Amino acid sequence: MSNDPRFIHLRSHSEYSLLEGALRLKKLPGMCRDAGMPALALTDTNNMFAALEFSVAMAGAGVQPIIGCQVD
Repeated sequence: MSNDPRFIHLRSHSEYSLLEGALRLKKLPGMCRDAGMPALALTDTNNMFAALEFSVAMAGAGVQPIIGCQVD
């Protein structure tokens, strides 16, 4: 992936989206930093359980957290 900061994932699911996401919140800040992403949106399905943990981890790594929720 290039280090082009114009690209930001606006739909990603964490381990809190049962049967849909496999992203571990602890690994996300490093992955975003390595890819040169200035921000990342977390849009788990039908819950926002990861919102606080995600926000703290991303902000601590200098990556802007964007909180969302996919409602079914």
